[in-house]
Amino acid sequence: MMRVLCLIVVVWVAGVWPWSVEGGEYLNAPEAVFAYGVDLESQKDHRRAATEFGRYVSGGKREGVEVFPRLEEAMYRLAVNLAEAREVDPALRAFSELGAVYPKSSFVPMALLRMGLLYERAGNTGEAMQRYRYLAGMGKENELDALSRLRLAWLAMGKPGEEEVARGYLQTVTLPRFKEPVHAMLREVEELPQLPYKDPWISGLLTAVLPGAGHLYLDRPDDAGVAFLSNGLLMAGTIQAFSKGVSGLGVALAVIEWGWYSGTIFSAVSLTHKHNKRLREERLNRMGLLLQPESGALGVEMEWRY
Repeated sequence: MMRVLCLIVVVWVAGVWPWSVEGGEYLNAPEAVFAYGVDLESQKDHRRAATEFGRYVSGGKREGVEVFPRLEEAMYRLAVNLAEAREVDPALRAFSELGAVYPKSSFVPMALLRMGLLYERAGNTGEAMQRYRYLAGMGKENELDALSRLRLAWLAMGKPGEEEVARGYLQTVTLPRFKEPVHAMLREVEELPQLPYKDPWISGLLTAVLPGAGHLYLDRPDDAGVAFLSNGLLMAGTIQAFSKGVSGLGVALAVIEWGWYSGTIFSAVSLTHKHNKRLREERLNRMGLLLQPESGALGVEMEWRY
């Protein structure tokens, strides 16, 4: 009976206390666990670092903040290392938990910016912009505020018709450090509307009048030829079927041709939008706005690609 009780106590202690093993030595103090996590982070072993900070956070929640005085920082480091380890969803949850537990923490602005970056990389620009707007609305004229406005401007630049919105964000960035990227982005904002875009209405109307003409307008001669021949053959077959009194076949061909004809118009319009989007992206890709989330501070640099 005594052996069973001892085993239960050992299992309970092992589950509650945040310990780790390295080189056969037990790190059985919260400070040591935190320091070990920092050491792993410095070695860019982010998965193991996240594990150590996670143990520290888990133990701190059980024992209380007084026993684990660096809980705030540990929660932030946990989220950062999860993000660096490409664990996007757990990282976002960890950042959100930090904000929920410590809404006034000095780590919250950095967490918001990093969350925005994670959402951007995941293709969720709506959630990214929400985090950047919240950070920009905190009323702190510092580098994090400026970086959030640069990201908002950058995302707006990717959307046709949002040039004024992008310009508005850029004009609110006044820190001298960001003067060069702001000027470069303002030049791009001025030039983006001048790109040789194609008009979707014109491509659609041309295709409606003569199938293939809209694709030719988009400089896609192969697609234009296919559209013209396929619609022409179906139309000719429909007319011939009716002229020979084969009305059933004529109706069937007419239905097929109507669907094909409508699809050709839709194709031309859709390709026009894709052309304009690609044109804009290629121009913006010449200039990469890079945020560098290394070593506890975020920097910005411009990278030009030719």
